[in-house]
Amino acid sequence: MLELTATDPLIKTYLKDLQHLKNHSVTHELGLKGPFQNLLDKAAKMRGWTLVPELSTYSGGKRVVPDGTVRDEFRLARGWWEAKDTSDKLASEIQKKIKAGYPTRNTIFEDTQVAVLYQDRGEAGEFALNEPVKIAALMNRFFSHDESDEREFERAMDEFNRLPGGSEPRAFHRQRRRDADPASAYRAADAEPIPEPRIHNAERNRTAGT
Repeated sequence: MLELTATDPLIKTYLKDLQHLKNHSVTHELGLKGPFQNLLDKAAKMRGWTLVPELSTYSGGKRVVPDGTVRDEFRLARGWWEAKDTSDKLASEIQKKIKAGYPTRNTIFEDTQVAVLYQDRGEAGEFALNEPVKIAALMNRFFSHDESDEREFERAMDEFNRLPGGSEPRAFHRQRRRDADPASAYRAADAEPIPEPRIHNAERNRTAGT
């Protein structure tokens, strides 16, 4: 769990870098996205996770490319980030992205002025990006999100790790393959080995007597 405060150096650096760009009249998305990307990247590392820029993924059957994807230590996507121009109407841009198939399980949409957090496929809050307290709250909530599927996965992994011996579960290998190649989720399921038929004792004795 991440526990940033309003006085954290990460937040101070973000505000300083953003103001520096604005002092140079930078207003377009590509010019302004750097400070927030750095903030997410450093916060992710504190959590033990990784920010991957411009990683394509499949969501709702559609291929999308968010500005950033946060992955955990198992390379599972835990959240997404999408930046917009300050001249855009953020609310309408968010709706466009959602209709285009962008994930909303745990996603930050921001325009350097306001960030809107979506969690569990619904709006979870709006955060002013010029207020350190709000920025800290956004980061903590984003990095603390824990969806039921992910909780179940971690529970299963914890139980597996307590077992003596053994190898990684097959489901974990499949998830890593899907994560590396999302399109594989839409291909045929992995073939399972066909179990040998079990022969009951009565059947075995009858066969032996013939």
